[in-house]
Amino acid sequence: MLLTGKDWRVASSGEIANTDVLLDTLLLNRGIKDEDARGKFISDNEGAWHDPYLYNDMKKVVDIIVDAIGQHKKILVYGDYDCDGVTATAILVRYFRSHNCDVNYIVPQRTEHGYGLTENILDKVLSYNPQLVITVDCGITNCDTVKILKDKGVTVIVTDHHNVKDELPQADAIVCAKRPDNTYPFTDLCGAGVALKIVEALGRDGRYKVTPSVWRQAIEAAGIATIADLVSVVDENRTIIKKALRSMENPVNVGIREMLRLILTEGKTLDEVFISFNFVPRVNAAGRLYDSSEALKLFLEDDPKEAQAAANALTAQNEERKAIESEVFEAAVKQVENPARPECWSLVNTVGPIVVYAPGWHQGVLGIVAGRLAQHFRRSAIVFTDDTIEDGCAKGSGRAYGDYDLFGTLEKISDTLVNFGGHKKAAGMVVAKNKMKAFMEALEKASAETTTGDGEDNEDVVNAECELPFDMLNFDSYKTVCVFRPFGIGNKRPVFVTRNLIVSGVFAMSSGSHMRLDLTSAQGGSVSAVGFGMGEYLNLLKPGDKIDIAYTLNEYLFRGDMTLSLHLCDLKPHCGDGFLWEKAEIAENLYKSGLSTDQISKMGADKQQMVPDAADFGACYTVLRKFAGDTTSAADIDLLAKLVSVNAKTDTTPFKVMRCLDIFAEAGLIKLSRKSGKTVCFSFTKCTGDKPKLTETKAYKRLING
Repeated sequence: MLLTGKDWRVASSGEIANTDVLLDTLLLNRGIKDEDARGKFISDNEGAWHDPYLYNDMKKVVDIIVDAIGQHKKILVYGDYDCDGVTATAILVRYFRSHNCDVNYIVPQRTEHGYGLTENILDKVLSYNPQLVITVDCGITNCDTVKILKDKGVTVIVTDHHNVKDELPQADAIVCAKRPDNTYPFTDLCGAGVALKIVEALGRDGRYKVTPSVWRQAIEAAGIATIADLVSVVDENRTIIKKALRSMENPVNVGIREMLRLILTEGKTLDEVFISFNFVPRVNAAGRLYDSSEALKLFLEDDPKEAQAAANALTAQNEERKAIESEVFEAAVKQVENPARPECWSLVNTVGPIVVYAPGWHQGVLGIVAGRLAQHFRRSAIVFTDDTIEDGCAKGSGRAYGDYDLFGTLEKISDTLVNFGGHKKAAGMVVAKNKMKAFMEALEKASAETTTGDGEDNEDVVNAECELPFDMLNFDSYKTVCVFRPFGIGNKRPVFVTRNLIVSGVFAMSSGSHMRLDLTSAQGGSVSAVGFGMGEYLNLLKPGDKIDIAYTLNEYLFRGDMTLSLHLCDLKPHCGDGFLWEKAEIAENLYKSGLSTDQISKMGADKQQMVPDAADFGACYTVLRKFAGDTTSAADIDLLAKLVSVNAKTDTTPFKVMRCLDIFAEAGLIKLSRKSGKTVCFSFTKCTGDKPKLTETKAYKRLING
């Protein structure tokens, strides 16, 4: 059971009377003040766009490519197996094909070759007898293999967007904004974005022009990759996505058109969310499970029937991927929640990423499972399995939660790693299995020394734009929000807060994993709210409850009717009245500091609501045992008290429930630890022997002695 809330921070406190005020508020919260900046930000046509020749070595790249085309040299594009690498490969291959070049491409297989231009695939690269090799979305850390190619007389261009290590490869040209001497004004393009800028530079050069068809297909592919690759949706990335979505309303790329025809069914909107959750997983599925040939076929095929076949194949592979992923995710969650997990690696006793491992997990789903774990446990996560390439090693993939810099932390502990790469939000690594303990200890130590900050990426905090009155929950407000699309890292979908809503209906979704609430205000009117991954709240909410909600505005089409839907980010039930509810943390801190229940009661607390009796013990134990089961659970004490109150039909308080937990722990019924001021972590023990006498514990005696 995971039942924890988030801290809410509301940026603007002014009254939101209409959509004009709402628009001004959202712009000001983003630091957009002058009219010129406002116009560019909300325009469909304008946006940041930089000269590609501002990149280091871009002139060299263009000259090398122009020479290769003119001299009819053999060209090999070397990519990566994910969506970014596949689309980047397709962008350059389509350009070269438009000039009838002798071009081939290679995308490695994840389990056989690993990431990047590795020695495992070098023989295959050389089998094409290339005179020019261009890496896309990789290569910046492959110094040894680049040198081998150079020693064999091959010209090498490295294009990448990942972080640079200690040295740069000795390539003929390097286009990467992460190099130390970078001159490009925007450093967060994805690999396909970099490929797009190379095509743009070639077009500007003019010796081998870029046709409108090639350009639009490059825009479409780069837009999909930018959405897929966990890069910021600001500056040039935002412009690329906007251009891509506009182009994909009538796609030029045959494969993209056929895929959208298959998956863009009635009621779905072609936007960054749809691309992220529907298109991208299908492209990634090929590289996760098999190889990326079907994915590349999708982007490179001009025959509609063949492109349709590729789209169908990717969809089938994605269904297989989802089944494998679910199995690994469930196993990983059980590892984390297993009471037998060493306490030193429990959620409550660590600050660094969750680390899980099993030998038989499919390497292709490690990253996506890490992402799901991060969201589920609200902690960065790394998922390991046995490496199929390096004997005696474990291969891992990690995803960062909030402001945590995963790549930066790995850099600090690189002496415990065989290899690693990636960026702040996502990274891959290889660890010798006999050094796994040392790696985990170093990871935890480095994480404890790192301040993650309270920026907008802190996912334990709800950073809301403003409070919206209930009468502003309408399509006019939603249309105002849509002005700020596309959303993503660095330009998150606006979150709002509305208070004092009445729950009129509570409904389970997806077998209890998610929930839907019908909400009304005291003045009338109703709205529907969906809580994805918030199924735990089904056990403590009931019709008639009052709640405050933090949410985003969305639309929902059902049977031809478009309605407004709120997607919940968090909610706060109105649990109870009085000192022990309204000042629950104060009461708890006073008791922990040594004050007696008699002293605390003089501040307005009801002592009867502080000391549990036999009925309270029974209610608390029964309810928590029912919902926590045999797992390790983390919960906010006020939400636990609400859970007990609703399901035992009793009147309790956070203070009383916390005292029950203290007494249970002393009596050996549970293992208990505190995660923060109001969050506890507990698991039930297997009791043997005589039934423990709760009233004989020191914790109980302290209570009744005042």
